[in-house]
Amino acid sequence: MKTLAPTPGREKPQETSGTVIATSCSHLPRPRAKHVVLVYDATMNRGAVAIVDALGFKGIWGNVAKPSLAVLQTLKAIGAAAAIDVGKAALLLDRRNLSDDVAMMLKNPFVRVVQLSDTIVVAAGRRPRLRKPWRRHAQAWRDKFGLTIEEFEAAVDSYLRFVVARCVCSILKTAALCTPPLIYRGAVTVGRFAIDENFLLGPAVDEAAELMDLADGPFVWLAPSANRLKDVITDSNGPKWSEMVFEYRVPLRDGREIPTHVLNPFFSCSATDKKTVRGNILRAMDKPLVDVAVKRGNTLRFFNHVTSKEKTESLLKAARQKREAAPPAEGG
Repeated sequence: MKTLAPTPGREKPQETSGTVIATSCSHLPRPRAKHVVLVYDATMNRGAVAIVDALGFKGIWGNVAKPSLAVLQTLKAIGAAAAIDVGKAALLLDRRNLSDDVAMMLKNPFVRVVQLSDTIVVAAGRRPRLRKPWRRHAQAWRDKFGLTIEEFEAAVDSYLRFVVARCVCSILKTAALCTPPLIYRGAVTVGRFAIDENFLLGPAVDEAAELMDLADGPFVWLAPSANRLKDVITDSNGPKWSEMVFEYRVPLRDGREIPTHVLNPFFSCSATDKKTVRGNILRAMDKPLVDVAVKRGNTLRFFNHVTSKEKTESLLKAARQKREAAPPAEGG
């Protein structure tokens, strides 16, 4: 499969005092003054970023004298699953699978997963446009979708958010099904960022890093920058956004709550896998510690909320199917 990620070229060095990514500067000339730093100019991408981190990872090794290395197999399994998800996500960003309108706005789209021990970063982005769209294109989008240029840009961002959320949901499922299982919490943001190998920076990365540990439980939730976007562009052949997230008031560690959306930990799970995921997550937090007990209680309430919502959706779906299958009334 041909990669969709843009290959960064060697750009002309320039004098700057800002912080940018520079993976290799050995070819650059030595600066002639101490206050001058010669580096690459990093272009910020636009898209979605998720950073998730495993809860309770510090003591997962067990006996310090005879530490268990089984968790390494879990981390490897998560990394292998993430690599597969990147391939699937790349298909969602392939121009051949997108409408011409969306493909026009997705310049050099890419999706990346960076795994550093129990911390995982998932990013999907695109190069920002150097100029505004032609007036005829803007008018076409207004006529077709009822959206301004800015609103259509936000719709494309929401599609990148969809790609990231889909990858993260798969990672959460894989981690919970492993032995030993890992449970994650984190945040999904939307904005500008730069990524090169294992170097990440930018406002979207800063926001995700700041919010990733705030939830009081294994919640991966949408930050305000991601939660405000409407679901406009979807994969017609794939799952719906409503199947991937649940509206919920996430409990925070300082006692506050934030109304947002939480990624569905049971997304794409069979009935058997769903039972296993639920049991593994709750058992992983079955410890005689106050803060862990609070997290477990918050998690159990969220699971009950998800179950209730799914039952309601199932009943509504059955009612719709019954109405559609019913014969038309006489004289109607």
